[in-house]
Amino acid sequence: MNGETYADKPPLLFWLIHAGWAIFGVNEWWPKLIGPLASLLALCQLYRIARRLGYAQTTASLAPLALMAMLMWNLYSGALMFDILLTACLLGILSPLVSDHFTLRKALVSGIWLGLALLAKGPAVFVTLLPIVASIPWWRSAPLGGAGWRRLALSLLIGSALLASWALSAAWLGGRDYAQDLLWGQSVNRLQNSMAHARPFWWYFPLLPLLTFPWLLWRPAWPLRPRQPRQRLFWIWMITPFAIFCFISGKQIHYLMPMLPALALLIMDRLASSPTAPATVVRTRLPSLAIAVLGIVGCGLSLFGKGAVGPDNLSTTGAIALVLLAVGIWRQRWSDGASAARGLAVGTGIAIFVATQWMMGPFWSRYDVRAPGELLGTLESRQLPVAYNGGGYQATFQFAGRLTRPLMTLDNAAEALCRYRLDYPDGWLVTRHRDIDQLAVDESAVHHFDYRSGQLDILPVSAIRPEAFDPDCVAPADSAEKKHPMD
Repeated sequence: MNGETYADKPPLLFWLIHAGWAIFGVNEWWPKLIGPLASLLALCQLYRIARRLGYAQTTASLAPLALMAMLMWNLYSGALMFDILLTACLLGILSPLVSDHFTLRKALVSGIWLGLALLAKGPAVFVTLLPIVASIPWWRSAPLGGAGWRRLALSLLIGSALLASWALSAAWLGGRDYAQDLLWGQSVNRLQNSMAHARPFWWYFPLLPLLTFPWLLWRPAWPLRPRQPRQRLFWIWMITPFAIFCFISGKQIHYLMPMLPALALLIMDRLASSPTAPATVVRTRLPSLAIAVLGIVGCGLSLFGKGAVGPDNLSTTGAIALVLLAVGIWRQRWSDGASAARGLAVGTGIAIFVATQWMMGPFWSRYDVRAPGELLGTLESRQLPVAYNGGGYQATFQFAGRLTRPLMTLDNAAEALCRYRLDYPDGWLVTRHRDIDQLAVDESAVHHFDYRSGQLDILPVSAIRPEAFDPDCVAPADSAEKKHPMD
């Protein structure tokens, strides 16, 4: 990434990107499809698991609907990230395992899916998988037996071999530092000493309403205590990994995506076991009220908000549409819990789409880096050195500008800016406006772009006037002979 070896994640997602590009050519739409396709695969796998656990077809169809309606699942299904892909692979591992007869063929299928899961996000899959495997005697309707356990061991061996075949060769090719980071730093060191996303034990608990929306607000979907073996599977699948993740130092809300299918299965099971009287009318008022409140807040911010949550970044008509949709869901009457769940799933999905793509549509333009990327591509074609000022650069503009050379990186210190200006007098600088706002700059030479919650500036370093620097910032005798490090 940006010219450096990247050991943070295994390669499956990147292989999928390049496989699509090899077929369709380099484009923007194929990487955007990977998340939705992985989500669709996960929904199909979840339905298959429900059927193999003995649920009727009409009941099993509620599980993917329940999952699809969840706010965080819906949002992350559209993101180019690892966790939905990991969850799809995890469901592929479990689907052969939950059926009555765990044959050799099913063991091979499960092992291949395990290998893909490990190539998607490394050993993180074991946080969810191992508690399920260890508790097989408590939830599986038919015992595995000695032969079944041997086949399960074969699955684990196949999956581990697939990961090792890549990891060991990559470690050998990448060198000692890369190998240490890949094989040890990205897994073991993150358990208790995560420098990235290190958070306290309780950090996940306030986020549970977001993870469980809208089902937390609908009483008929609340799970009951486990009474059957398959219900025990769902609770073990959901609770045990959650507890483990609480003890792991590094925390992000999307780390919990593999637990959401278990919640969907619990909701499906509850709806299937809660018959309603013929004259019963089922309403979904609390979820619709929450959607209405979001629309009202959005409408207020679009009229009276400021900055990133102001009129320029929120659509009033989108907010009004969200309120009208909530009114429609409020007024709807369903004859039973299953019909209500289907209606709520569809309504919530539409509400999320309206909120993110319509109401918040103008806001996302601030994350569009095509315009600054094109400018940087032009600078690269002219062989001009470019540096990113501010630290933590993650190749943000490389794809948008089709850049073939890494950007130099500066840490926003005055000394670094001074040295760059002296060493590369014809160089350009990419920086957040707030980082150079206090410097003396020739504004006529600066290219401004709306960017996230502020502004991005791209400017020739010569536009920073000498009086902006310390008087000791003087040119060395050989500064004219400096060249771009990639030349």
